[in-house]
Amino acid sequence: MKNLILTLLISLSTLLQAQTKSKNLKIKYTLPAGWNAEEFGGKAPWEDAGNTFCHCAGAFFYRQHKDGKMNVVIYPSTQAGLDSTKRNFVGTLHFEDVVKYDNVRSNGMSLQRKKSNFTDSKTGAKSFEAFRYFTKVEDHFYIIYAWQESMQPLNSTNERELLQMVNAIEPN
Repeated sequence: MKNLILTLLISLSTLLQAQTKSKNLKIKYTLPAGWNAEEFGGKAPWEDAGNTFCHCAGAFFYRQHKDGKMNVVIYPSTQAGLDSTKRNFVGTLHFEDVVKYDNVRSNGMSLQRKKSNFTDSKTGAKSFEAFRYFTKVEDHFYIIYAWQESMQPLNSTNERELLQMVNAIEPN
């Protein structure tokens, strides 16, 4: 019995330590196995600095995979920042908007999800299949992109792995 309690306490401690809180982005996340995270950009209103993805604030989650690297990028924004086209891009990749969407719930957030593809803005070539999630939390918004670096259509297993990372993000 003591061993069981000790194991449970160690497991709980490990889970609590694995959660990362980003006060700047107003999110918290627990990385699923194999995923890595990097934050970028300035503080609110999240329009400063950035990196090669966006001249804004955000976080980049990535994982090596046998079928191609998996990526999730989250951009926080205020209402004013939503008018900026920069959040329609991830680096040179432009999300091709579609009208069709579905609603999903994740960690207390209601997300609008669209499935389309990226187009490389430098070459004009169709690129990776991608998901775009959009949600409002209190007075701010999040735009999340999830994709795999593969020209093959996403299979259901790989879609679930991307969704697992998206589900690991929650408002703080």
